[in-house]
Amino acid sequence: SKLLDLAFLLDGSSKLSEAEFEVLKAFVVGMMERLHISQKRIRVALIEYHDGSHSYIELKDRKRPSDLRRIASQVKYVGSDVASTSEVLKYTLYQVFGKTDRPEASRIALLLTASQESPRMVRLLVRYVQGLKKKKVIVIPVSIGPHASVRQVQLIEKQAPENKAFVLSSVDELEQRRDEIIRYLCDLAPEPPPPTQAPNMAQVTVGPQGATMPGPTRHSMVLDVAFVLEGSDKFGEANFNWSRQFLEEVIQQMDVGQDRIHVTVLQYSNVVRVEYSFSEAQSKDAILQHVREIQYLG
Repeated sequence: SKLLDLAFLLDGSSKLSEAEFEVLKAFVVGMMERLHISQKRIRVALIEYHDGSHSYIELKDRKRPSDLRRIASQVKYVGSDVASTSEVLKYTLYQVFGKTDRPEASRIALLLTASQESPRMVRLLVRYVQGLKKKKVIVIPVSIGPHASVRQVQLIEKQAPENKAFVLSSVDELEQRRDEIIRYLCDLAPEPPPPTQAPNMAQVTVGPQGATMPGPTRHSMVLDVAFVLEGSDKFGEANFNWSRQFLEEVIQQMDVGQDRIHVTVLQYSNVVRVEYSFSEAQSKDAILQHVREIQYLG
């Protein structure tokens, strides 16, 4: 899990057909399925841009991840003659990232563009990318198809060292490059700080005879805990990924250790697979690493 504010900027021009725009939306929904979206971890915004900018999701929207994905899947195709990159970057600068309410989180604008800015507007495009840089917003331009300007996305890339351009020949490459793009975004984002624990406070009771000292200290719990994950086709890979992330959060909060809580993890579909056994090292870091690497059975 990372600390990230991520804005998806979708080209709504006629440079993409309606069918291609559906592929673009499916790419965004697929990314959202793979990210740990919540108000505490990864927040998302979604803007479709054409001759103007239309916001479908804002960073502060308190909705379930499934509702956010549903909204993304229902973005309407506009098919306008123009999709102004400079205008959507201006909107992103002042409306999406206008107030920095999470300074500890990385801020990224993923610009999914299939068209090019008119030459007279390129100067403004650079100005807004520079403005985003001053607000510590990284711009990741993804050039899609023959009508996009590779030169312009490379110009955006040059404005800041973290900006990185991806050049795709068509929307069909989106799914192939999705994991690469996600890895790059996540590498830029910091891990959340470990939860702080309140110091143990000794309680002193005052009675008729004066102060009495606290009783014996309660020791850590000793348990054997088995986690069982469903990995069937019916359950689905997206739900499996969510349950795996939930499991990771639960284990993070547990007092795992050789003399404390022991953990085993199983996954079942038409077969049962032991992902981590009681006989393996009972180290929280080792278990969490294995949990992150569990592959969906299907």
